Amino acid sequence: MKSRSLLVAVTAGAALLAACGSSSNKSASTQPAATQPAATQPASTQPATPYPASTEAPASSEAPASSGEAAPVKTATTSLGTILVTDKGQTIYAFTPDNGGKPTCTGGCAQAWPPVMVKEEDLPAGLDAKVFSVYEGPEGSYQLKAGKWPLYTFSGDAAPGQTNGQGSGGMWYVVSPTGALIKS
Repeated sequence: MKSRSLLVAVTAGAALLAACGSSSNKSASTQPAATQPAATQPASTQPATPYPASTEAPASSEAPASSGEAAPVKTATTSLGTILVTDKGQTIYAFTPDNGGKPTCTGGCAQAWPPVMVKEEDLPAGLDAKVFSVYEGPEGSYQLKAGKWPLYTFSGDAAPGQTNGQGSGGMWYVVSPTGALIKS
């Protein structure tokens, strides 16, 4: 009976990961992308280049809406073009099933693809309200959006410059500073 329970748990976990577009051939690396040997990178992933100095995401011409929280996203140039990254340089992605603007990656999916959260419903200072907004989730949680896309990071990106989640499951793509998906 214990074996059957374990089998059910493993099957359910695999189904959750498959449902959010995670691919078992993508493995996390502890080496920065610039020093990672080509043989260990998944064939479907384009290698990322080291970031030059990151800049703030598109700034607003209006007064900041927030009470002083620093902008949680910036831009960086990678082999995929100029993309959004977190304030720590981690690549930001969007999930195509979220095209209605409501986050659908929850539970096990959100463990592999953590949402980009902010502290309050007000847009953090320095972000352009024409591009960015905040989605209010359950229990007072707030997820940042760019365009119509709720934003996420990928647990398989171990260092700044990595874009290992790009194209995962045909549903996960990096996001441009305008809020558009980059599918190349």
